[in-house]
Amino acid sequence: MRDTVKPTDVVGIVGIGGLGHLAIQFAAKMGCEVVCLSSTDAKKEEALGLGAHYFLATKGATSLSVEHKINRLLVTTSQQIDWDLYKDILSPMATIFPLTVEDDKAKLEVPYMRFLLQGWKFVGSTNPTRNGYEEMLAFAALHKVKPIIQKFPLTADGVESSLKTLGEGKMRYRGVLVADGE
Repeated sequence: MRDTVKPTDVVGIVGIGGLGHLAIQFAAKMGCEVVCLSSTDAKKEEALGLGAHYFLATKGATSLSVEHKINRLLVTTSQQIDWDLYKDILSPMATIFPLTVEDDKAKLEVPYMRFLLQGWKFVGSTNPTRNGYEEMLAFAALHKVKPIIQKFPLTADGVESSLKTLGEGKMRYRGVLVADGE
């Protein structure tokens, strides 16, 4: 059985950034119920505008609750998440897709027994085929899934400015270097 997302799924998206903002659009356009999870409410209105049905701020939270438990969790943040915080919102047999990591030496730490008892599973990158990419791009074109970009000039100063914006966590949501006149 392939671990694909279906329209009947409740999809949780952790991290509303460069990848997360696209995941919201894809899941919503596929007909899924979309729950966004971010550290603060700073991106709540943007997430809801992109198609999220619910938004939860996690910073300082001791517990989370949702109307319908999440059965597909896309982790688009490079930070480790607090699995104890997520235990009450993940359904039994939930599939977790860790899509980004901090670095290649980062270790995934999980409460082993909870994963065994709940039947949660991790699915890594699926490495889609050329056909898979073509299908994704066709879906994006049909449903108008587009990245939100922030433009910077294609200069040394533009590169420095873009990296500073990214480092400060102020990028919305993809930085693009553009040549004069574009």
